[in-house]
Amino acid sequence: DDAAGALLQAATAAPGATVGDWQNLAAWHRRGERFAAAAAAYDAAISRHGAALGASAWNLHFMRAMMRDRAGDWPGAEADLKAALVLSPEEPGVLNYLGYSLLERGEQLPEARRLIARAAALRPGDGGIVDSLGWMQLNAGEVDRAVDTLERAVTLEPLEPTIISHLGDALWQQGRRIEARFRWRQALGLGGDAALQRRLQARLDYGLDAAPAMLAQR
Repeated sequence: DDAAGALLQAATAAPGATVGDWQNLAAWHRRGERFAAAAAAYDAAISRHGAALGASAWNLHFMRAMMRDRAGDWPGAEADLKAALVLSPEEPGVLNYLGYSLLERGEQLPEARRLIARAAALRPGDGGIVDSLGWMQLNAGEVDRAVDTLERAVTLEPLEPTIISHLGDALWQQGRRIEARFRWRQALGLGGDAALQRRLQARLDYGLDAAPAMLAQR
């Protein structure tokens, strides 16, 4: 891995370095979870090649946004997502990422809903986007609609633990407690990151309503 990194860095230092060379270096850092370094590689790609790429540079901004977000720089990520939408306003992945992030942060909620709804209209067969739509409906108190939407999302992405956990939450709020626990247990068995697993275990141990308070005490 170190040898590969050295070669990738040498490629970006060469006089004829291309945007692909910088993207390859960024991908190497991303795989190593060096998210700030990956963002810096996308910085270089944008500053050196963004103007020549024109509207197609939206993807560089999108990738840098995700790296900035994972590095803990949400303001920078938000700015990049908005820059990507200026270049290509109808990109479902960007619309969904920005909308879902705002929804999770409790910020600009009308705008978050607009972005997610637009993404879902553009790409109705994408399970991740359908999940965002269902999660948005659940957060708005539209529980029955959310259950229907999230069941469709699980059909599209049957092995994605986050989506299954969202369906569990919706079923709990609909009063279907046994089915909710089944979905949380199913999601827990599929793995996912440690934070998601802690949330799922707390739901199974204490139920949805008490889980946040119990997690805060741990």
